[in-house]
Amino acid sequence: MILAAILPTTISMIISYVITTNSLKERAVVENMNLLYQGRMNLENDLEEMNRTSLSVYSDPEFYISLYYSHENINASGRQSATLQSINHAISGSKQVYLYVDGKREATLFAQDIARRMSDAALYDQIPDLSGKDYYIEPPRPVHTYGFQLSNPYPDSLQVMTMYRVIQRIPSSEQLGILAIDLDMSFISRISSQLFQPDHEQLYILNEDGYVMYSGNSSLISQKPREAWYNLIQESGTESGYFEHDDNIYIYDSIRTGLTDWTMIKEIPSSYILSSADKAAFINILLLAVSLLVIIAATIWISIHITEPIRKLVGVMSQVKSGRMTVDVSSPRKDEIGILHRRFGSMMDTINNLILQEYKLKLANRTNQLRVLQAQVNPHFLNNALQTIGTLALEHNMKRIYSLISALARMMRYSMYNTDKPVKLGTELDHIKDYVELQKERFENLFDFRYDVDESTVDILIPKMLVQPLVENYFKHGMNRMADDNYISVSTRRLSEDVVQIVVEDNGNGISEDKLATLKEQVQQLEMLDLEQLEVSDSDEADAAEHGIGLINIVTRMRLYYRDKSSFNMENVQPRGFRVVLTINVEGEAEDEGVDRR
Repeated sequence: MILAAILPTTISMIISYVITTNSLKERAVVENMNLLYQGRMNLENDLEEMNRTSLSVYSDPEFYISLYYSHENINASGRQSATLQSINHAISGSKQVYLYVDGKREATLFAQDIARRMSDAALYDQIPDLSGKDYYIEPPRPVHTYGFQLSNPYPDSLQVMTMYRVIQRIPSSEQLGILAIDLDMSFISRISSQLFQPDHEQLYILNEDGYVMYSGNSSLISQKPREAWYNLIQESGTESGYFEHDDNIYIYDSIRTGLTDWTMIKEIPSSYILSSADKAAFINILLLAVSLLVIIAATIWISIHITEPIRKLVGVMSQVKSGRMTVDVSSPRKDEIGILHRRFGSMMDTINNLILQEYKLKLANRTNQLRVLQAQVNPHFLNNALQTIGTLALEHNMKRIYSLISALARMMRYSMYNTDKPVKLGTELDHIKDYVELQKERFENLFDFRYDVDESTVDILIPKMLVQPLVENYFKHGMNRMADDNYISVSTRRLSEDVVQIVVEDNGNGISEDKLATLKEQVQQLEMLDLEQLEVSDSDEADAAEHGIGLINIVTRMRLYYRDKSSFNMENVQPRGFRVVLTINVEGEAEDEGVDRR
């Protein structure tokens, strides 16, 4: 029992620890890759902005022309000072801007909001060799003033990163001068400091030459890393990724702009990521030790006080298993064993009740099945009765009555077989003719039925009862009994080989403009739904006609059957009347498969 309790628990702890550590590492990688991505985008935006700003030396014609004049030209020197001031103010973190014009051997420094000029000056000797380069970003270094004297010297601790741009005579590559922009480290640290926890993590930004442009450890700035992880990143050949080395996780991403091809690396100690898992593992081990002592004591007590009563209960269960469902399982004990006996007895009572209920349900289902069969008989009986009455009317030479009863019988037979299979349009139109025949008798020929059907359309397949509700709607709401020129028309035609149009039109009362607008809005909402969201309303016909649900159901059924290859349009006809146009795409449909011919 001790082994059965300890071994699974220990194995579970080990598995949980492994899964938890892997999950924590994966989550840390995903979160930090997203964090580096955001930092990369922000840095790239700032670097691109600095690049665009430095390129203003080409986009400003007046400045470009001023490079051909000396400082003695007031306009030229003023234009240069204004441009340097604009660049200094446009770039966040810019400390000073230096311009050297080769042909005039003149230098200008805009610093501390003042432009200083120097004539007959050599290029500042600490500027790196820019041969063959259009631009270069120098790793951070102590600030220098390019040979100028400042009224307020910079502190010795100030570090700047300098962006150099060679100004060329366009379109040739002849060098006209050099522009240098000094930026304090806030240019990078403002974004980089948000990407890591200085107390536990480390962040490095390396330039294309491998020098550290930024690091949480300031002593590493402008140095080349010597650690093995740097070589692993170089050998990976990928722009972004992660790996684990020396109990640290390294996540890296590339910063690629028109100026830079840098790499951002974040170093996270595995112990920092797994600290919560280690604490949980220690607590689990402590609990396991305590549990072991409790289990040993409980095992001894259980062996003495519980095993025997449980054996008796097992014997009772064996009797139940053999089919004796009325066995006595009561117990006078007040402890857990007694509760177990009473719960088992309650369970037996529940099982007996469920058996009885199951029997009653089966009996009720048999009764319901019988009622369903009876319900199926009644429509057949009515249909047969109508045929008998029609035959009797014919025997008494009452052909009109026979015609009406036959039409009603055909309508009942068409409606009685409530199937989801499609029908031919000709079958649906025959049903409409029978319906109209009965309505003519009802309204004493107060309307004219116009029937114009293209014979090439009668064999297309449509959902059952798709057109008939449109005709029925006229007699329920559209017909004007006071008029003597009432008509309703049903027409079909082929617009193309695969497109058929069905039009139902009348000159009745039409629909109010407000209700028509509401119906059109509902149709548009249906067209925006996915097919899985469509649902045919189960409202009765009276409610459907009153609230427009009948028309909406027709639209829904058309979309479900034709899969968005159909359209439904409705409009009022001037001076009075209502028109519904169904446009159906029958491309690729089977002619006879699954067709209801009744």
